[in-house]
Amino acid sequence: MKKRKRIAVIAADIYNEYVNRILNGISEQAKQLDYDVMVFLMAFDSDSSPAIQKGEENILTLINDRSADAIILMAGNISGQNLIEHILNRLSAYDIPIVSIDYDFGFCSSIYATDADLVEQVTDHFIDHHNCRDLLCLTGPYQNVPAMTRAEGFRRSLEKHGIAYDENNIIYGDFWKSAAIELADEILSGKRKKPDGIVCANDVMGVTLCSSLIRGGIKVPDDIIISGYDGSDDAIQNIPSLTTIFPENTALGNQAVLKIHKLFTGEDAPPCSGPEGHIIFAQSCGCSDSIHYLVRRREKMNNNVQRYEHFYNRSGMLEGLMEPDTLDELLHKIGWYTYIINGLESYMLCLCTNWDNIESEDGNGFLRYGYTPVMEHRLTIEKNGLSTKYTEFPADDIIPPETDKYSDEPQMYFIIPVHHLERCFGYSIFRFNSPERTISMLFAVWNRDISIALEFLRVKTKLISINQRISLSSVRDALTGIYNRKGFKKYSEIIFDKAVAEKKKLFLLFADLDLLKSINDNYGHIEGDNAISIVANALNTACPNNEICARIGGDEFAIIGSGDYSDSEIEEIVSYIRDYFIRYNRSSQKAYEIGASIGWICEIPVPGKELSDYLNYADKLMYADKLSRRKLREKH
Repeated sequence: MKKRKRIAVIAADIYNEYVNRILNGISEQAKQLDYDVMVFLMAFDSDSSPAIQKGEENILTLINDRSADAIILMAGNISGQNLIEHILNRLSAYDIPIVSIDYDFGFCSSIYATDADLVEQVTDHFIDHHNCRDLLCLTGPYQNVPAMTRAEGFRRSLEKHGIAYDENNIIYGDFWKSAAIELADEILSGKRKKPDGIVCANDVMGVTLCSSLIRGGIKVPDDIIISGYDGSDDAIQNIPSLTTIFPENTALGNQAVLKIHKLFTGEDAPPCSGPEGHIIFAQSCGCSDSIHYLVRRREKMNNNVQRYEHFYNRSGMLEGLMEPDTLDELLHKIGWYTYIINGLESYMLCLCTNWDNIESEDGNGFLRYGYTPVMEHRLTIEKNGLSTKYTEFPADDIIPPETDKYSDEPQMYFIIPVHHLERCFGYSIFRFNSPERTISMLFAVWNRDISIALEFLRVKTKLISINQRISLSSVRDALTGIYNRKGFKKYSEIIFDKAVAEKKKLFLLFADLDLLKSINDNYGHIEGDNAISIVANALNTACPNNEICARIGGDEFAIIGSGDYSDSEIEEIVSYIRDYFIRYNRSSQKAYEIGASIGWICEIPVPGKELSDYLNYADKLMYADKLSRRKLREKH
C-alpha cells in the first residue's frame, strides 16, 4: 500500500483556543487533500525546570526530512528564544516544504492571519457606539507581522473617522502580561494621559490591563473601555468579561496546508469552509450581549473538559499506576484509565530499546538527547480493547506500522514525549475523533502520570536488583565467588531436610587446602589467594547436579548435595578434583604445588541423626586424609 505524505506540526501549548482552532483547520484541510498529520507537542512548555524542559524539547529530535514530507511551525507559542533558534537551525537544513505561521524566518514560507479588518471593526465600535476619541492600541513587538497588521486596522479606523493620529497612539509590547502592566502603571501614575479606550492585540494583554487598572482604582468600562483579540475563555470568563475578537484561526490552518499542497504539486486547491472571524461584545466596553455566548462556552467547557477532569481527580490514576511490579502489568493497568480522556480513538506507547537501563553514547549514564534507532511498540489501546503485542520499528518511521489499519482515511496523530526530567523513555501517540478534544490538557497530564509510573517502576526494579545483589553478597565469598560459611549454613539445612523428606542420598564433601601458611609466608598473600581460588574452582566445577559449593573457613571448603548418587558418580567427582590439581600444577609454572585434603560421605540420612552429625563425620574423614598426606610429604 502506498503511504500518503505526512505533515509534521511543531507546537507547544495546544490547550489554548488560538492554537486549537489552527489545528482544526490543519486537520480538515489535510483530510480533504489526503495528508496524514503528526503534531509534535512539548506538553509542558515550562521555564520552571531546565531538566523538565530538556525532556520535553527532546520530542523535536524525531522530526527530520526522512520522517516528514513537510513541516508546519507554530513558533508563537514556544517559550524561549534559544529553543526557537535551535529549531530553526535544524529546519533550515531540510530540503522539504516548511511553512511558518505568524512568523517570518526567511528560509521558509510564512502565512499570517488577515486580522486588520477585524481590529478595524472593533475600533469602529469604540468610536461609533461609545463616542471614543482618545484611543490607544497595545500591540505586539515592532515589525512582528501580526502586531503590525493589528495596529494597521486600528490606524485605518482612526483615519476613516478623521481622528488625529500619531505613533504615540500605538504601544509596541510583547504579546504578554509585562507590556500591559507597564502601560497600566503609566496611566495610573499620570505619566500617560488616561485614554477613552484601549484596543489590545491579544487577550492576555487585555485581561491583564483590565485587572491592573481596576486594582489602581480606574473603573472598566466607566473610565476606560478595553478590548482584546483571540476569543479565549479567559477573556469571556474574566470580570469584567472582555470584548474580544474571535479570529479566523481555522482558516489559518487551512492556508498552511494549502500552501504545502501548492509546494508539493504546484496546484491550488479550494479551502475548507470554517467559522469566520467576528467580534464578541462584552462588559469591558459596556456591552453585555456576551451572556448567551458565555453560557454556551461554559457548557462546552464542562462537556469537553471539566467533566473529564472530575473523572481524573477521582480516579487515583497515578497511585494506581504505581502498584504494578512489571512492565506488562503496568501496560495493562494503563488501559483501565482511558475512560478519563474525551474522544480518544487510540493510544500507543513507544519505548526506547532497553528504556529502563539505557546508557547514553556520551557516557553520562542515560539517554538525554534523541531516541534509540529502533523503537519498541509496547502498547496499543483502542475502543475494541488493549494489546501489548511487542513489535520493533525504525525510529525514523515515528508511527508504528500497525497503524496501517487506519490508512483508509487520513489521520492526525498527537506525539508527546515520555520522560522523567532529562531521562528519555520514549513517546506516546494519541489519536482523537476531533482535534477539539485537545483543548483540555488532561491527556498530557494522563501521559505525565505514565512517565512518572515508568520511572517509579524503573527505580523499584533497580532497588530490588540492588537488594538482591546485597543479599547475595552476604552469602557469597568475596574472593572466590562461591558461597561463604553463612551461605553454606543457610542452604545446607535446606538440602539436608530435602534428603530426609525425599529419602535421597546426602552427599557431603569437606576439603582443606594444603600448606596455605607456607605459600603465604614464602610467596606472599597474593599467591595464597590464588591457591584458595584454584581449590574453589576445582570443587565448584566438579559439581554436576547443582550441589552447593562453599568456602567455610580460610582454607576450608565444602560441597553438599542431595540426589540419587551412585558410587561411581561420587568417585568421578573426587577424581575430578584430584586431577584438577594435577593438571593445574603441570601447567602453572608456579614454584609451589596446590593440593587439598578431602573427606566425604554419601548415604541416605538415618532417622534421628542431625546435619551436624554428618558434618562432623565428613570433617573427621577429611582430617584423616590430611594426616595421611602430611606423612606422605614428610617421607619425600
